[in-house]
Amino acid sequence: MAANDHTSSTPLPTPESFFKEQVAPQFGRRIDDLRRQIISLEQQLQERLSAQATVRVVIEGEGGGTWHLNVNKGEMTVTADPVFPPFMVIYQPRAYFDWAAAMAAGTGLFGPGARNNQGELTKSRIERLKSLKGLIRFTFTNLPDGSEQSFCIQLGEGERPAAPQTVLSMKAEDAQKIARGEINPQAAFLNGTIKVTGDLALAMQFGAAMM
Repeated sequence: MAANDHTSSTPLPTPESFFKEQVAPQFGRRIDDLRRQIISLEQQLQERLSAQATVRVVIEGEGGGTWHLNVNKGEMTVTADPVFPPFMVIYQPRAYFDWAAAMAAGTGLFGPGARNNQGELTKSRIERLKSLKGLIRFTFTNLPDGSEQSFCIQLGEGERPAAPQTVLSMKAEDAQKIARGEINPQAAFLNGTIKVTGDLALAMQFGAAMM
């Protein structure tokens, strides 16, 4: 009886008012959402089309070598010689490379936590990274066999420092969760999922530059 009373106290819309006040506006909101998405995608595309940079990748160990990843006009080429002066050098032990390559579907330029566009070389990201200088080591622990893997990124020009200024370490499983968007990178810093030793300022600057 209470349900019937409630229903009777709430006048039902007429078909015309329902279509005009609910159905039509909902359609319009969806069109507006799609237009915003298109604008966002166009901006993302321009960020990639206007990017110009070279990253040097050094694979250390047997079967390794040096390669240059050159981004220009929306294309990436892999060459022995750089197209532009490298603004960053990535050092990967062959063991790390083999581990990361085995997870190619979940691996970006900066390791297994680099999906969700976090490892893409956009114009703004390159400009921010160019302002940094230092050597950062990334360590992934608790692999299925109990081992860990590491690689280093050198930002700025000059010789490779003897030791990294900053070390970022996390469990390999957590890195995959970050890659899938299940863990927010900023939250991971704050709650200790990503552990930082050494120069905290460099770690924070790098994190901000990768946004």
